[in-house]
Amino acid sequence: MEWVLSVRAEWLTPVMKIFTFLGDEEFFLLFLPLAYWLWRKQVMGRVGMVLLFTFVLNAIIKGIFQVPRPDVIEHLVHADDWSFPSGHSQGAMVLWGWLAYELKDKRAYLIASILIAGVGFSRIYLGVHYPTDVLGGFLIGFITLFIYSWLLKSSPQGWLHLGPTRQSLIIFVLLMGLFMLVPELSEVAIKGGAAFIGFMTGYLHEKKYLKCSLKPGMNLVISKLVLGLAGIILIWMGLKQVFISIGYTTDMAMFIRYTLLGAWISFGAPYLFCQFGWNLENK
Repeated sequence: MEWVLSVRAEWLTPVMKIFTFLGDEEFFLLFLPLAYWLWRKQVMGRVGMVLLFTFVLNAIIKGIFQVPRPDVIEHLVHADDWSFPSGHSQGAMVLWGWLAYELKDKRAYLIASILIAGVGFSRIYLGVHYPTDVLGGFLIGFITLFIYSWLLKSSPQGWLHLGPTRQSLIIFVLLMGLFMLVPELSEVAIKGGAAFIGFMTGYLHEKKYLKCSLKPGMNLVISKLVLGLAGIILIWMGLKQVFISIGYTTDMAMFIRYTLLGAWISFGAPYLFCQFGWNLENK
């Protein structure tokens, strides 16, 4: 890892921090809902489910291997969980890789490749991951995309006939089974699992039950942003303060908060958009 010191430069460090921000929780709390509400709802619904699942998978694998972070060079950003595999690299592969796959455009693949490589290298440059962590994250992310693509294409009729509520319950039970594989769940696993369950349940129900028509206009875009982001802030930060004020700071409190956050993004906000006549059933 000492070789990283030879490539560090004052001008390059801010660039690497920007790349690594593309894998931070704050980035996903902005990018996922805004793209879901304002761009292509069905595309971002599929992206959201596989992205949130891969965070859970990453946290579980980290809990199994429990590889410490590099300690031979200075960390330029904060990182306090296990090292292998890199969650930022795995998330970048899944997010940008799936978007490029959905768009099926050469420019999309080029941009995705740059972003994936940039995020991965930034984690090594900033001193918080070994190269093997990044490569492992890329590989697991790619395998996740391959399996996810196959599952979407297969779509067995029996599964489709179950309906969104029973589908959500089955996936919830399977997720709890995955959690049992890890002796001690990390905060990332709890947050990711809760957000995945909330987002997935909301998306499946929204896809079936909410039907809206387009009413274009910049004023409606602004209205969506204000209402949607206000809901995120109230759940993400406001509800956290409520729980702290009553002394309820358990893992269950965190699970509740992130489940509601995922459900707000995929169902709560779109439901209100429909009621106000703001929404479009984007394909």
